[in-house]
Amino acid sequence: MTEARTGEQGRRGDLMSGLASPSAHTGLSWMHVAEGVLLAVTAASAGKYFADDRGLPWLTPVGAVAAVLILVATIAIVRGEAREARRMRSRAAEVAALTAEARYCQTCRGVFHPSGIAWSGLATPEQFRRHIWTAAGYGDLLDPGGRT
Repeated sequence: MTEARTGEQGRRGDLMSGLASPSAHTGLSWMHVAEGVLLAVTAASAGKYFADDRGLPWLTPVGAVAAVLILVATIAIVRGEAREARRMRSRAAEVAALTAEARYCQTCRGVFHPSGIAWSGLATPEQFRRHIWTAAGYGDLLDPGGRT
């Protein structure tokens, strides 16, 4: 245990990556915009095509309305993702400070904080993740069933 407290042997290299960012899709907003535009164009085109093909002119405005609704939903999704990404970035320094001294004990299969300031005792990696996410302000994104 002394070696784990003082040496880098106790620090697990993938401990930080094991925290798993709450939003694994952050940074893919352009992909959502492309998908939304493609779906909107498809809806508008389908409305026009079937209006001409089947002689039902009311399908053209239906396709246009569907396209507008798809674009509005796409904008809402992208804005929500950007809001979550800003929230995560704003608390990154606090998360780094909380996790800087964390150590993983292979024998105990748990995470501890040598100084005991952030938390005392041994925590499972899941409990550690829950503690860090809650302290960082995005604990509401955790699964209420106990799994993170």
